[in-house]
Amino acid sequence: MYRTPLGRRLKAYLAGKERPDLRVVHLLYAANKWEVAAKINEQRARGTVVIANRYTPSNLAYGAAHGLPLNWLTTLEADLPKPNRIFILDVPVKISFGRKIQQRDIHEEDATYLKRVRRIYLRLAKKHNWTVINGKSSPLMAHSKIWKALEKSFKTE
Repeated sequence: MYRTPLGRRLKAYLAGKERPDLRVVHLLYAANKWEVAAKINEQRARGTVVIANRYTPSNLAYGAAHGLPLNWLTTLEADLPKPNRIFILDVPVKISFGRKIQQRDIHEEDATYLKRVRRIYLRLAKKHNWTVINGKSSPLMAHSKIWKALEKSFKTE
């Protein structure tokens, strides 16, 4: 979603080129999703399975880790298309640093911040019954776990 006008602003922020107020950043994250909401609804109406990376849960986890109120963050995205399933790929920070050594964005460079984000994701997953996939194993094994969880979720619908 970094190809949209707001997405380009977010890309600049993540690269450290812009430093807006954190509330503005999270407003931009929400607005970036609103830029594509109609496309998501259109595809879903056609029966297409839409898979989104870092959808509404990410703004909650990253924003709350910045100290922003969860209720405010939730309100920003409350009327966006709702996901049928949410999967959290849980990778401990130390492992993520070993997997991606270069070209880390401003969030990915801050281990303390990422640990807060991870704790919040796991707390939200427990509260909202999101599926947590253990990402400690190899990327290939994590990929297999994700597909198995997806297959299971399609069978239960």
